[in-house]
This record gives sequence, C-alpha cells and structure tokens, in this order.
Amino acid sequence: MKTHRETLGHWLLQRITAAFLIPTILIANVSTLILLNILLFWHIHVGIEEILADYVHHEVTRNWILILLRVFCLIIIKYVFVFFVF
Repeated sequence: MKTHRETLGHWLLQRITAAFLIPTILIANVSTLILLNILLFWHIHVGIEEILADYVHHEVTRNWILILLRVFCLIIIKYVFVFFVF
C-alpha cells in the first residue's frame, strides 16, 4: 500500500510532466525532440504505474510489468529519435 506522500508525489509528477508537454509540443524542433520524448514517455509511465498500483494486486506481477514498460519506453524513445534525426 502506498503512503500519502508517495501518492501525492505521483500526482504532482503527472501534473508537472503534463504542464511541460504543452509548451514542448508547441516549440517542437530537433533540439526539443529529446525532451519531448522523455517527458511524454515519463508521463505515460507514471500514469500506467498508478493504474497498475490500483488494479494489479500481486506485487511481483506489477514489478515485472513495470520493468517491461520501462524497457518498452526506452526502445520507443530510441526509435522515435532515430526516425526524426536520420
């Protein structure tokens, strides 16, 4: 079970990444592409982590899903970066 402080931290991180996504998308160029990818996938990761915390009660399963999600996000960030740079 998460403490109030952990839940508040996730909630705040979700709002901060969402707030930074808007200007980053509007100023989208090659230099902000890396920041945009990191913010976008971090925002997705935090959101899915909260969903998993609510609905997946087996801790080992939840941890494996989070590990696979992180690997997936890193792979997608790499492919998006390579697609736009080259």
